[in-house]
Amino acid sequence: MAFLFIGFAVFFVLLAIGQIRELLFYKKSGWDFSVDSNINWLKIRKGRRRPFLDLGPTPSEYLASNKERVCFARPFVMFCVAVLALASGHITLHPEQWRKVVNGSKVTYQYIGTPQPDGN
Repeated sequence: MAFLFIGFAVFFVLLAIGQIRELLFYKKSGWDFSVDSNINWLKIRKGRRRPFLDLGPTPSEYLASNKERVCFARPFVMFCVAVLALASGHITLHPEQWRKVVNGSKVTYQYIGTPQPDGN
């Protein structure tokens, strides 16, 4: 579970750095979202679906606009990743809260959902 916590934390930091860079770029350009920042390494799609076998670069009509990406999509993704990081961090740092005593022996609840004997 610790590797999930570290992975989510690193992904959140990368998203936050990209968001800060984009916010600084658009602040410098006077909040003109018609200019592309070219900072985007994360392609965020709109509600449209591409044809299944369409191989090649993603056309611009399938991508979110700069304003949608900076103001709505990336902060939402950052929030979701932060919640997952906090949940996995809590489980990693407080494993005693995920144990239960059954008939005098400790039982650990794995994330799969089946109780496993502790061996202690």
